[in-house]
Amino acid sequence: MMISFSEKIFSILSVSEWNERSSKRQLCHMPGVFPESADLISWGWLEDFLNREYTRPELFRFFMSGRPVEPGRFSLIDQKGQLDRTALRPLLTQGITAIFNSLDSSSDYFWQEAIKLEQALGAVVSLDAIGSFGTVCGLPPHYDDRDLIIVQVAGRKRWKILGTPIEGPWRKRTRPVPDSVTDEFVMQAGDMLFVPAGLYHQCVPLEPSLHLGALVTRPCGADLLKMIQPQWETTDPGLGTRLYAYEGETDLGQQDACLKQALIRLVQEMDVTALTRAWLAQKQRPLRAGLLGTGGKPADRR
Repeated sequence: MMISFSEKIFSILSVSEWNERSSKRQLCHMPGVFPESADLISWGWLEDFLNREYTRPELFRFFMSGRPVEPGRFSLIDQKGQLDRTALRPLLTQGITAIFNSLDSSSDYFWQEAIKLEQALGAVVSLDAIGSFGTVCGLPPHYDDRDLIIVQVAGRKRWKILGTPIEGPWRKRTRPVPDSVTDEFVMQAGDMLFVPAGLYHQCVPLEPSLHLGALVTRPCGADLLKMIQPQWETTDPGLGTRLYAYEGETDLGQQDACLKQALIRLVQEMDVTALTRAWLAQKQRPLRAGLLGTGGKPADRR
C-alpha cells in the first residue's frame, strides 16, 4: 500500500507541533523517523518526470560548485524552448545538483498530498525534490523565503547551518552570509528536517543524494495589504483623494495629516484573521480538486 506523505509527517509531529516550530522558527533534525522514505519517490520516478516535463524548463534548476548552471552557457534549452535532455546528461555524470520544482503540478498523488498539507497547516504548499548526482557542492549558502519540511530519501548529505533566522525573510533580498556555523549534521535516508524560513544553510552531498521537500508558504502583512489595495478608494474617501507635491497647490501639512488618518483607520478596521483566511482561499488548491491528465501515485510510474 502506498504511503501517504502527509499522514506520515503528522504521525511524527502533530499539526500544532509543526506550526509551533514554524512560529518559533526552530530548526528541527529528526533522525530515522521516516524509514519508509524510499517509497515516496525514486531516481527512476524523477527521470520519468524529466522525460514527461522537458517542455516546461521552468520546472528545473541546476547548480554545481555553489553556482547556478546557466542554461544558455551549456545549451540546455533547444530551439523550441524545451529542456535538451541530451545536453543535460554529461552534466549529470559530473555531479550536478538538480531541483525538480512543483512535482504536484505533474503527479496526482503529490497534488492530493499538497492539498492535505495545505488544509492541515493553514498554508500554501508545493512539493519539490533535489537530486545531487555526485559529491560536488550544489547550491551556494542561502536561505529560503518559505518553511521547509524535508525527507531524505536516498544517500547522505552534510548540512551546515549558518547564523540564526533573519527577520522578514518573506521578501528575499541580498544579505551578507553569516560567518558563524550554529549547527552541522548529516542527513541520511529516513531522516526528516524542518528548516524555518530565513535560516541560512549550505549542503554538500557525501554520495548521490535525493530528498523530497514540502515548501510551506504563509502570508505576511504586505500580502494582505496588496490583496485589499483595490478596495481602498471605495472603503475610505480619504484614500481616494488625489495628492499634490508643491506648496500653493494645497496645504501640504493638512494633506499629510488627512492621508495618515485614513491609513490609520484602514489598519484599525482590518480583521487580520479574516484577511489571512481570504488570502489562503485565493492561493490554496480547492478541496475537491484533482490534477487532470496525470497518472497516479509515484509507484505507478516506476
